[in-house]
Amino acid sequence: DSGRAGTWTALIILSGLAIIFLPRQFQIIVVENVDESHLKRAVWLFPLYLLLINIFVLPLALGGLLHFGAQGANPDTFVLTLPMAERQEALALFVFIGGLSAATGMVIVETIALSTMVCNDLVMPVLLRWKALRLHEEQDLSGLLLSIRRWAIAAILLLGYIYFRAAGEAYALVGIGLI
Repeated sequence: DSGRAGTWTALIILSGLAIIFLPRQFQIIVVENVDESHLKRAVWLFPLYLLLINIFVLPLALGGLLHFGAQGANPDTFVLTLPMAERQEALALFVFIGGLSAATGMVIVETIALSTMVCNDLVMPVLLRWKALRLHEEQDLSGLLLSIRRWAIAAILLLGYIYFRAAGEAYALVGIGLI
């Protein structure tokens, strides 16, 4: 079916672009990179890392489809429902804690990256152009920068929560990820 092939191609392109343009990639590649020589290793290690973490996706998806079949289980939850269906509660707990840890880490890095971008690219240029504040005369703006970033973090988390409450129930996890 050409419609499904087009959708599949669009998802692959979108995923490839997300790898490059997500704020957390900016945070890791630009902000936290302390040595340019690290990029030489990252050029081949990052794709290898992506390949290795995705090796388990196909067996989990196939296992979930084979095990649950026509029951209509949500594919987003296969990693948790498969161990629970086999009465492996310890493994399900381990998977849940791992997923919670990964999600928490992603939210933290993403929020810090976005707050840095908001501070450096949106708020500070406006404040520096505002002559009445006389910020160009200040020697140390680190306190102001930290305050802006902290407020940006709070605003970003609040907006994320509002988005989740508004759209989170209506869309599958994959759909939210694509958005």
